[in-house]
Amino acid sequence: MKTIFRFLLTKILRAVAILVGVTLIVFLLIHAIDGNPWENFSSEQRLMMGIVTNTSVIDMLNHHFGLDLPLWRQFTRYFIGDFNEDGNLFCGAICGNLGPSISQHGRSVQDVIFRAPSGLTFWESRFGYSIRLVLFSSLIVIGVGLPLGIWSATKPGSVLSRTISIGLTALTSIPNFVLGLLAIIVFASWLKILKVIPDWNDPINWIIPAIVLAAMPMANFARVTRASLINILNEDYIRTARGKGLAETRIMLIHQIPNMLAPIITFLGQTFMEMFTGLLIVENLYAFPGFGRGFWEAVLKLDYPMIMGLTLIYASGILLINILTEFLCELVDPRIRLSKQQGAP
Repeated sequence: MKTIFRFLLTKILRAVAILVGVTLIVFLLIHAIDGNPWENFSSEQRLMMGIVTNTSVIDMLNHHFGLDLPLWRQFTRYFIGDFNEDGNLFCGAICGNLGPSISQHGRSVQDVIFRAPSGLTFWESRFGYSIRLVLFSSLIVIGVGLPLGIWSATKPGSVLSRTISIGLTALTSIPNFVLGLLAIIVFASWLKILKVIPDWNDPINWIIPAIVLAAMPMANFARVTRASLINILNEDYIRTARGKGLAETRIMLIHQIPNMLAPIITFLGQTFMEMFTGLLIVENLYAFPGFGRGFWEAVLKLDYPMIMGLTLIYASGILLINILTEFLCELVDPRIRLSKQQGAP
């Protein structure tokens, strides 16, 4: 129990330090961009928000959102907190308060990301849509990649195994934005299967984006599974088990799969992180209403609080996946814990 507590405490403290560093770097980068958020609104948006492009109104808006403060004060105000105009103390991003969105009429960033429109469930929010797409793609990665990797490792040298290897190598060489554009051309333009503006309430329309998001991770996952299994098949204890006359199914379930869990879990963690960041491309290609597309919209409109909030969510998600991956690897493979205790690299 003490070991687990020490592990979690160390990882959490390290994650907090990384989040502070990531937030600071992104904060400085977005404030190095020329332009003003109010200048990036279209005339229709200015009309809807009642913004008049004169100096006094822009100064008032800058003061309301704290953009007239020195950079160091803006950062501490955003991340730690400050006193508002009424003199009341508020806590910043460290307490989960991601601030008001400039492009969303002052709605809080967490409200825009996590809250669905009235009458809908959490799964219809931007965050809910993105999580569902990642889960759908994960099923494709595991359901297709794992059998392909196992089959090609147990049947090495066969024509089908070589064909699978060539196909997997090709998939890892194609970026998801290229594959996404090809899917649009083939399925929307030629075959007329995919609608140009699909109805995302219909699960059928999720298939193409999920496949595009899962294609490269699935190919990499299958290749890692194949390589791990081939290494295990050459171990002495596998030959000993076969020499004792154990069935291949029993050998796989008892000896092979448990010993290949650690590299598979490690790569699955990387796969989730890869799909998490791949949302930025895939959602924008298919006009998918998740927070990956929201990130692009925030960048185009220079919505500083939204950019910062989504960056924190992305970084937190990746760090959480990393912690869980390392914890599970130590859980399934005691050799990892032993190597750390002995000070091995």
